[in-house]
Amino acid sequence: MDTRRRTIIAVSLTTLVLLAIAVTLGVRHYSDTAPDTDYQELAQGWDNRVREQMHHLSFGSRILPYDWLLHLEQADSDEPLRDNAHLAGLGFIPAKASPLNPDGLPVGFSRDHARDGQLWAGVNCAACHTGVIRYNGEQAIVEGAPALIDFSGLEAAVEASLAATLADDGKFQRLVTALAPEDPDALRQQLQQRRDYLNWRRGINRSDTAYGHGRLDAFGQIFNTVAVELLEEPANARPANAPVSYPFLWRASHLDLVQWNGSAPNKAPGPLIQNVTTALAVYGTANLVDHSGRTGYPSSVNVSNLGTLQKHYYQLQAPRWPVSLLGALDSDRVARGETLYRNNCLACHQLSDRNQAKESLRVTLVPLTEVGTDPRMADNFIDARADTGALQGRKQFVLAGDRFGEQARTIDMVVHAAMGATLRHPVEAVVAAVKDYQKVYGTQPANEPRQYKARPLAGVWATAPYLHNGSVPTLFDLLTPPSERPRQFHVGSAHFDPERVGFDSTAGAHTSLFDTSLPGNHNGGHVYGTDLSEADRLALIEYLKSL
Repeated sequence: MDTRRRTIIAVSLTTLVLLAIAVTLGVRHYSDTAPDTDYQELAQGWDNRVREQMHHLSFGSRILPYDWLLHLEQADSDEPLRDNAHLAGLGFIPAKASPLNPDGLPVGFSRDHARDGQLWAGVNCAACHTGVIRYNGEQAIVEGAPALIDFSGLEAAVEASLAATLADDGKFQRLVTALAPEDPDALRQQLQQRRDYLNWRRGINRSDTAYGHGRLDAFGQIFNTVAVELLEEPANARPANAPVSYPFLWRASHLDLVQWNGSAPNKAPGPLIQNVTTALAVYGTANLVDHSGRTGYPSSVNVSNLGTLQKHYYQLQAPRWPVSLLGALDSDRVARGETLYRNNCLACHQLSDRNQAKESLRVTLVPLTEVGTDPRMADNFIDARADTGALQGRKQFVLAGDRFGEQARTIDMVVHAAMGATLRHPVEAVVAAVKDYQKVYGTQPANEPRQYKARPLAGVWATAPYLHNGSVPTLFDLLTPPSERPRQFHVGSAHFDPERVGFDSTAGAHTSLFDTSLPGNHNGGHVYGTDLSEADRLALIEYLKSL
């Protein structure tokens, strides 16, 4: 046998031995295929440095210890929980590794450093506010667009992974091998505590209507975070059963009022307080019970990073219709559609000018009795009251305002918690407020906002499904009488229909059924333009594409 052949055989045998040892010791090799991150990037005013910050900068969300996320397995297999295909099936957008994202987690995943040295995995704004459109084998990423993620599906997958790891000794031993903890029994206890917490949290946010892809009951979960979790008042739990679509964020910072019901003022320091609230709700932490609030409340919120995120969202521009991907617009239809828009839409949806970087915009507040869309979200907001617990006797605005009694509006308690978390970091808060300060109209929201807001529609072509609860799949369907709109459709596909303007709504491997007969899912109302001929509908849609 010649020397070369003996060498090949020796190397092969050595490799087999090493592989056998690795299997015996339970060492796993992450072999996920490289994610498809070949996106067209639309011109929206962000460069690559800003885009990386927006995709991965932490605002204080802490779902799991970071190394757990990297090494936990899916509940029903030994594939990694963070497997690209698995997370993409939940709607998360694959991303390349980068300084802020060294392990190549999807868009919106972040790393947060706790004061005790623990590194946490969480999510930031981009998880829920970044979209993708796919057409003819190509794809484009749309910054600030509604995401089609299944967030409750992610929560369920994480909890199931923890439960399976606790129940399956093989899974647990593989995790121990990967993490090499000093005390495996302590790790098992930590896994159990986190699993129990996630199970409890999902329980208090129960809903008789599934969220599915692209929706979350943001207010319901924020209310339970503060009134139940942070105040340690379990009797305050209320179903988070009014899921809404994630709103698009371009020009949102320019509006006088935000939230679907126009309940939040956008004049400083409003935006910072709103975003602190979001950070608390998305697995942030805060201690309201053991502190008076006079020096603020300790929390995980990164106020400085929130200032950075807010500044860049103010600069974000609406996406133009991508001609290279979706084809050119029909100029004759656009011209006819502009007249139709002025006659049917402009009274509520004012026009914005993408060339005016600092324009101030007003929303139109339309009463529910007029717009006629599903009322559950607006009604839940108005009806939400809770026991104040540890907040009783404290001032509503932490250092000012009336003192809380035994009960209060839940939104007032949420604002108090967010202001207290902000006050804990006075220097960072001032810097963030200055960094984010922009001139907007100072409109005062209604005390009982039984209404929904209408806003400028630049970029609306990239924001399907439509209405506040995502109950109408395409713009074409929105311009048809409610009785003719789809009663059931599927959400989760990013494959785009440039004619009807929306996403493919047929059933797929990673889609969720939207049933408009369920509470909170009704697709009635908003009958504006529904009496147009089909030719006029298509002309109006062509104009909406051009905005």
